[in-house]
Amino acid sequence: MILVIGGAYQGKLDFVKNEFNISNEDIFFCSDNNCYIDFDKKVINSLNLFILSMIKNNKEPVSYIKENIEKFKDKIIICDDISCGIVPIEEDMRILREKIGYSLSLITKESKRVIRVFCGIPMDLK
Repeated sequence: MILVIGGAYQGKLDFVKNEFNISNEDIFFCSDNNCYIDFDKKVINSLNLFILSMIKNNKEPVSYIKENIEKFKDKIIICDDISCGIVPIEEDMRILREKIGYSLSLITKESKRVIRVFCGIPMDLK
């Protein structure tokens, strides 16, 4: 498992495509209106949107990730890091921030590599 994190629009997907020779056919694009992940794809993009969808549908994303951690083992996971900055006033956005943090902690423990992309520059964290 490889985790790629960074702020929005920092070049995470472009980095993954170039570094690992990935085409769009290899990528599952998460959205904020579906509560499933296609584990047949090599890359799971925008895990943060999947987590948001789970919260909107009163489902527990951290439990889902724990229960399916083996399915993530051979994947490249891309997720926006929203842990920096001011804590949101809106309760649902605070919950989202918390659930993304817990989820990334779980995935990081299992990942063989963790990469942060900032302004298009990859930095290996693990």
